[in-house]
This record gives sequence, C-alpha cells and structure tokens, in this order.
Amino acid sequence: MRHLRLWTGALVLVGVLLCGAIWCLFSGESMEEHLEERLGIVLPKGSEIACVDTHGGFHGDGVLLAVVTLPGQEEMDSLLEGIEGRWKVPPTDGEMMEQFQQIWTQYAGGLGSMPEKDAGPWFYRDRFFEQYGERSSVFQNCTFAILDKDTGQLYVLEVDC
Repeated sequence: MRHLRLWTGALVLVGVLLCGAIWCLFSGESMEEHLEERLGIVLPKGSEIACVDTHGGFHGDGVLLAVVTLPGQEEMDSLLEGIEGRWKVPPTDGEMMEQFQQIWTQYAGGLGSMPEKDAGPWFYRDRFFEQYGERSSVFQNCTFAILDKDTGQLYVLEVDC
C-alpha cells in the first residue's frame, strides 16, 4: 500500500513537471518575436540577441535592453531596406537620446554602451500615447531602437512603468 502511494505521488509530480515544461515551451513569445512585434520588423535569420530584462512584479513594470547582432552586411542591407521610410534618419532628437543613454547606462550591465545619435536609422514608439491618448512628460511605456550601421548591431530599449 505504501509503494502504491509513492508511485502515485511520483506520477503526479511527473505530470505536473511535464505540464509545466509544455506550458513553458508553447506559451508566450520569444524575445525575437517580441522585438519584431514592437519594432514592426523581421529580424534576419542568424541574428544573435543579448538582453537584460528587469520586468516583473504585479504590473510587469521594468526595462528591457537588447542588442541584436546581425549576421552580415547582406542581412543589414535587407533590414535597412525593410525600415526605409518608416524609421527616422539620423540624427536622433538630442534630448530624447540623452535620456535613453542615461537609462541604458543605468541598466546595461555587460551589454556595453548605446551608440551615438548619428549611428543610423532610429525608431520611437510612444505606447503610453497609444493607450491613453496623451503624451507623458517622462519616458514611460515606450520603445526606442537605433541601428548602428558601422557595427551591424540593433540596440533596443523598452521602458514600462
């Protein structure tokens, strides 16, 4: 009788772990999908993503920093072609760039520095305005990205608060 309870407990535990693993595999989106959705782009195959994400808690507030390294010049040219006319051309807004540089420096850890404002095309999406119809005086619920044409790296900063 005792062995039956042990086996039953073990099977329940295995079932719970298996369900958890399946849920982790098939729920939510990958970082690549998240960045593509937020930026309105398709990342080239073979792109490498390094990121720092502090999101959590009840409201999911936090900061996401990502550096996407494109595999080569051909892939960067393809991405440039895809964003042409939709992203802004350099230079970025100086005041905006200064604030994003400060946030990046505060959270970047081992990701290195964000490029200068003239590095390449840039993107800004004010999700606070999209949701509430008004501009916020601070950068909250926004997504910023800049493509450094010299290094072939895409820098993404997302703030949610």
